[in-house]
Amino acid sequence: MDNQIKNLTEILECPNLQTLFLGRNDLKVIMDDFFNFMPMLRVLDLSHNMKLEELPVGIAKLVSLEHLNLSFTGIRKLPVELKTLAKLKYLNLEWTPYLEMIPQQLISSFSKLQVLKMEGCSYGCLLVLEEMEHLKYFNVLTISFRSASELERASRFNKSFSCAIEAVSLVNFRHSRSLTIMALGNLQHLCTLTLSRCMDLEKVKIERNIIKGVGCFHSLRSVILDECNHLRDVSWVTLAPHLEVLRITECNGLEEIISEEKHSEVTELKGNSNLFSKLEILCLHNLAKLKTIYHHALPFPQLKKIRIVKCGMLKNLPLNSNSTKGQRLVIEGEEGWWKNVEWKDESTRIAFLPSFKPYVI
Repeated sequence: MDNQIKNLTEILECPNLQTLFLGRNDLKVIMDDFFNFMPMLRVLDLSHNMKLEELPVGIAKLVSLEHLNLSFTGIRKLPVELKTLAKLKYLNLEWTPYLEMIPQQLISSFSKLQVLKMEGCSYGCLLVLEEMEHLKYFNVLTISFRSASELERASRFNKSFSCAIEAVSLVNFRHSRSLTIMALGNLQHLCTLTLSRCMDLEKVKIERNIIKGVGCFHSLRSVILDECNHLRDVSWVTLAPHLEVLRITECNGLEEIISEEKHSEVTELKGNSNLFSKLEILCLHNLAKLKTIYHHALPFPQLKKIRIVKCGMLKNLPLNSNSTKGQRLVIEGEEGWWKNVEWKDESTRIAFLPSFKPYVI
């Protein structure tokens, strides 16, 4: 790993080799015969090689392979020869932006497959979901959707959709002004949710029956929003009682994180919401119109870090002198912004003065 290896053109006889990490090199070419004499290889990691556009057909010789990581590569298609990998349990295709072709019935041929990671993969997710319905041991999926209709259609695949998905990215949504939270709220094991470059998205609808649902977003731990310029608030995150990380970047229309009115609606239907009671990290970057995180001070019993960068209109933080009692909080930001923060009272200002750390780009 990290050795600037460009070409693998020598045949290696490694009859007992079980693990091979080749990540973070400059790989361009792997010769067809390279894997001929590695019959015991179980783990192969080729990740972070964006110049690698093609897998050798000789990869079919790896009949013992259980774990294949192709994330962050330039792979354009998966060879049909991969069907010989009958023992494969883990396949990572995350952030493969050029992957255009996966042969039909390839995924379903991996009868022992347990984990499939496709977040940020350019290949159409619906075709893959169809094949996964019949995989007996399958239990973990990460995936990306590019339209509200694609997300809605995918929700019909009951087994693979509701039971297995751990991470979802909504990327490059076009012609979708609103998003219904229903499909996402039903995902029982959703841990990470990313909304990126959803340029037309104006609001996320929260249905009353979802609010009342006991398990809605119960497992959600991390939310990332990036370049969603028409969103005015992200009040729907109040539905995630165990949220630990919230990162929001370059959402130019965002005016507040939590709307007091919408939060009141959730609290009225659901009871005590314990807003941000598990939050550990809050990062806000390049939010030109952001004025408010929340209108009142909140308790943050788990909060470890706040980072606020290029949010010039944000003058108030939802903190008072009791907000983080017993916690060692770090607040990162520009010194000019820090000097202009308007505190609830003098005791709050004094309490958080030691927390500040200048942010260095």
